[in-house]
Amino acid sequence: MPDVSQKEVGRRLYHVHREKTVEETIKKIKIGVGADWSSFNREDIDLLGHLLQCTWNVIDQKIWNNLRFTSMTKNEVLKILSYGEGVGPGKNPEQAAVAEIKKILLSLKG
Repeated sequence: MPDVSQKEVGRRLYHVHREKTVEETIKKIKIGVGADWSSFNREDIDLLGHLLQCTWNVIDQKIWNNLRFTSMTKNEVLKILSYGEGVGPGKNPEQAAVAEIKKILLSLKG
């Protein structure tokens, strides 16, 4: 087994947890958006996942876990995607964009 530091193991576990959480979140959003979900292509969904991962980093997990993602609308998803200009692998959104996405998500509090 390669020599991996505890710090690196922790970092990897953090990323895996974030990815799994966002995967589950997207499933919930899909339920909320309903039939309109089919209007989003694979690139849109991948971008949504990337934007949500970046935002997950700045929302307390207890709060995240209590957000009502199943109540999200197509328009809210489109608004989140609008902050994805130029975002992709290795290029995260600006902090101002993350702050705006955070506002959208926090509006889903129960």
